[in-house]
Amino acid sequence: MAKATVERLLEEIADSFHTYLRKGVRFDRVIGSAHKELDIDDIETLLRIHFVLTDAEGGGNDVGVVDFMRKLEARIRRMKTSTSPQSSEHHGEVRGQLNWSETVKRRARVGRLDEPIFVCDRPKVHYDIDENLVLKRLLSVVYDTVTEDLAYARNNPNGYEWLEAWVQSDFSPTGRKQESTADMFDRIYQKNIYLQRIKVDETEISKRTIESVKRSRSKFYREAAILLDRYRQLMSHELDSVEARDILDHTLIAPDKAEILFELYWVFRVLDAYEGVEYRVLTDNQNDTSTIATWEHRDSRFALYHDATGENLTFEESIDAENVKPDGYLYRMNEVLCRRKSLSSDMLDHGGRDVLWGGRPDIVLEQYKEKSDGEQELAQVFIGEVKYTQSIDYVATGLRELLEYMAFVKHQSTSEYVERAENVLDSVNVKGVLFVDELDQETVSPPNEEIKIVQYPDSPGRIL
Repeated sequence: MAKATVERLLEEIADSFHTYLRKGVRFDRVIGSAHKELDIDDIETLLRIHFVLTDAEGGGNDVGVVDFMRKLEARIRRMKTSTSPQSSEHHGEVRGQLNWSETVKRRARVGRLDEPIFVCDRPKVHYDIDENLVLKRLLSVVYDTVTEDLAYARNNPNGYEWLEAWVQSDFSPTGRKQESTADMFDRIYQKNIYLQRIKVDETEISKRTIESVKRSRSKFYREAAILLDRYRQLMSHELDSVEARDILDHTLIAPDKAEILFELYWVFRVLDAYEGVEYRVLTDNQNDTSTIATWEHRDSRFALYHDATGENLTFEESIDAENVKPDGYLYRMNEVLCRRKSLSSDMLDHGGRDVLWGGRPDIVLEQYKEKSDGEQELAQVFIGEVKYTQSIDYVATGLRELLEYMAFVKHQSTSEYVERAENVLDSVNVKGVLFVDELDQETVSPPNEEIKIVQYPDSPGRIL
């Protein structure tokens, strides 16, 4: 039985990815796990990177950012400007076109018509026209993304084949090495005197302005407006399933990170069980990147987390040294942990904690219900452990990890176990599922057993 391939997983989750993204569901922790060295920690950064990698051939559009940049150097020499007359006063000389009526008025004002005062009109060139404002805003977005978000990949291109269009240096017919697209763009953006004169930092570019520039007679400006409009759509999470798959395939998932796709697959299956709900859009998620979604369903509030400990839970156990017998497993283990902590500090200059057990589940779903006083209290917790494997031994390891999470999860504020002692692993307040790849044997739970092993591509159904 073949393991679920990256291609198959991409096919399975592309529709869900773009659907839930548009609903306000976040995947920041998933993104951060895929390319840690790029420091991508939010969906907006991911979408900006996807945007600068678009091209007409691969993106299904008439123009992409890569195509636009390849033509930039030749086109930017023909930037449009507007002019307006600017009057200036000169003494004893004429500079520009003489404005005789203003000259007479100025001389009359000083009371001497023979005074050699001349008012001259010289054209003033304006660069901040709508077309150039749209162009500069587009180039600013691309420049910030390429120089900041992709700085690591530019300096370490191995493993980032999807960045070739920007970093690959071509050779001229004479064999001379030419600039890469990124280097060429750096040079133009920083040194082109006309671009420097266009200030857009505090300029609001309206939708109407973009639509107007789309009708420009210049293809250069039309394409700039199309691309800027597309960028704004992406920032509003407007994309189709084809584009979603492209993001997952070429930008989000590194070649050796297929397990992230597998975790994402199960996140979507959990979400699928709650139909017709409206998700709360998590706009300020920088300090809580583990939150996937929050929503209300019937009389409960739900919060879903990925690779995290939840809102007010802790998965950690320490030894209470005062209540440990003078000898035995816990006594000796406490000695090991304390000695490791002190030696790590003294010998390795490395901090440590004397924690007996700790972990972070792959998926946590919390259900809250309102009390009589209007406050919400935790009603149930679901824990999902994901193992991208067909190995029975590794599945068994995952089952042990799941059981530990279920048994040891506590309320962070009180340090009390969520599941009472008489209900440990009976799935009263804490439910759990182990998600694995397709196995060559069934994993049907015994009668009266709530804990399940769900194989790909099955669905767990409603879990809380």
